[in-house]
Amino acid sequence: MSRSGAPVPLGRRATALLTALAEQAGQEVTAAQLLDRVWPGQIVDPANVAVQISGLRAAIGDADGSVILTVHGRGYRLAVPAPAIIGNIPHALLPLSGRDVELANVVKRLRRDRLLVITGLAGTGKSRLACAAAQALAGDFHDGQWLVPLANVALADADGLAAHIAAAMGVDDGIAALSGRQSLLLLDGAERLGGGALDLIRRLVEENAGLGVLVTSHIGHRRLRPWCVRLSPLALPDDAPDSPATSLFLAAANAAGLEITPDAENVPAIASICRHLGGVPLGVEIGARAASLLGLRATAEASRDPIRALPGMRRQGPARHRSLGAAMGWALGLLTDAERQALTVLSSLPGGFTADEASCALATAQAPAGETGLARLYDKSMLDRVGEVFVLNPLVRAGAAQAG
Repeated sequence: MSRSGAPVPLGRRATALLTALAEQAGQEVTAAQLLDRVWPGQIVDPANVAVQISGLRAAIGDADGSVILTVHGRGYRLAVPAPAIIGNIPHALLPLSGRDVELANVVKRLRRDRLLVITGLAGTGKSRLACAAAQALAGDFHDGQWLVPLANVALADADGLAAHIAAAMGVDDGIAALSGRQSLLLLDGAERLGGGALDLIRRLVEENAGLGVLVTSHIGHRRLRPWCVRLSPLALPDDAPDSPATSLFLAAANAAGLEITPDAENVPAIASICRHLGGVPLGVEIGARAASLLGLRATAEASRDPIRALPGMRRQGPARHRSLGAAMGWALGLLTDAERQALTVLSSLPGGFTADEASCALATAQAPAGETGLARLYDKSMLDRVGEVFVLNPLVRAGAAQAG
């Protein structure tokens, strides 16, 4: 009943009309329903509804009909304003591709535990998945969702992380502002957090019943192990046109201006590219960009040595995600000298290997050995495990070979 703070004088019929629309805001209200509401028990020309709507629009300043919408031939609908978004988590311009199961699992786990750490190799889409989950959970956290960038920020203690969170939220009273609020924190890139900072994450959830904390990290921190989930690369069924990796490749190629038909001739080449790039979404997207310039056949050949053969293929985003070399170089930079030495030895082994085979190869090369070393490489997402066999993603193998 007011506009920009000033009262809007409305007549009896205009008020009844607006009330009828407001009671079913966002839903269609037929002209017949409005006639019954505004002129109950009277025989009135239906055109009166249009006349009253016109007058109501003029009164409330709806000259373009964007508030009271006309449903042609049927009635009217009061537009529902978009809810104000509290926080700073970006919404992706493109839909999340090939991660429906993972997204559903993240949403389910976060609702249940209120703390979840998404780990995995650089470029697997941890941040993108986390932002999509935050968007899906918007209705659960009415007091805001906050992205706290942590990549390459070394924070050893709780006070440092608390100050960083407060700065991202733009609040003066620090993390005390979270008390009693239904809020979500997305701590993105938590690889360099120390023990005190990691303990703070757990305490925040324990002490604030309405708080959810979603963390992304290349490293599976042992202090948060019970809440860690591993994000694997996209599945790679043999030459399947509807595989997640193939679907992402086609979407990325289309975005780069290349129209590809997933037919019997093209699908094997696309599947080959995706396999050579390990199903890592970052690699698949860069491979699609390369195909738009080089063509499918040339890209399939170049993807056999992706870091050397596709060095100029870049994409937007953080520096560590702009090329395959940057992503793998960043991941290798999180390893100790001993871990890098061990990974170089393991990358020379063909295919998968058992813990005993790895220990033998490391001993022969006089490199750090033992299952503890393998566990550290697994925690840092440089190894995957299939049953009792360890495997290296092709991009990790290529990065280790180049660094070695």
